[in-house]
Amino acid sequence: MRSATLFLVSCILMSFVLNQVKDVEGGVIPMSDRKDIFAGGCGSNGSKTCINDFVKKGGASNRPASCQCNNFGVSHLCLCKFAY
Repeated sequence: MRSATLFLVSCILMSFVLNQVKDVEGGVIPMSDRKDIFAGGCGSNGSKTCINDFVKKGGASNRPASCQCNNFGVSHLCLCKFAY
């Protein structure tokens, strides 16, 4: 009888823990990657240059969370992460 009670209590505690983990995962903001080529070089702060280029292209709602800039001939390639 004692082992059955211990088993039931451990199952209940496990379900509480698993439900709590699902709630924590739900708070994570999913990110999507996008890339585009823009005219000119990266400049002294390539990340900021890319963010500004995407905002100019699509408005304030098109603002990436972070970017990486790579010079690509006379242009620059922006690899950016966007939050949904």
